[in-house]
Amino acid sequence: MKSRLLFSLIGAIIIFVWQFFSYAMPNFHKSANAYTPLQDSILNSFVKSGLKEGMYLLGQPDPSSSEEAQAESMKSLEGKPWAVLNYQSSNSIDMAMPMIRGFLVCLVMSFMLFWIFQQQKFPTLTNRLLIALAIGMIGFFYVPYTNFIWYKAPDIFAHFADGIVPWLILGFIGHKMAPAQGK
Repeated sequence: MKSRLLFSLIGAIIIFVWQFFSYAMPNFHKSANAYTPLQDSILNSFVKSGLKEGMYLLGQPDPSSSEEAQAESMKSLEGKPWAVLNYQSSNSIDMAMPMIRGFLVCLVMSFMLFWIFQQQKFPTLTNRLLIALAIGMIGFFYVPYTNFIWYKAPDIFAHFADGIVPWLILGFIGHKMAPAQGK
């Protein structure tokens, strides 16, 4: 049990630190958080419009209209601009709770990976690296890449690296820390 907890803690730190590097410095995801000098006028127009908090796909037909009207609207929208908008009415600079929750998620992920490693009777380093990589790639394919297919997020290669680098590190460390069950 000590090795599970130790690996979980080490793994959580590795994933958490990787996320910091990936999103903060050098910020591989900066293309998805680009600045526009138009931000004040855009945000003011949202406030003035009375837009409620939420996530919106702009450039789609009204879902309450008839099927025929929706089909006609889709034709008229072809080739026109569209956007995905995640509107929050209040900005908060409090980072304590999001960081705590993020670290706890990293802890749980590391614990689950180590548990998977412990299920193997005769593991090899290559096998554990591939298992860790498969888990990272499943995470990448499930949300970032599937969303990229439709929404073209500009930071897809940063997400790809997020699905590879920390998971290979965890695979290597996990191999050293999880003894084979068949021995």
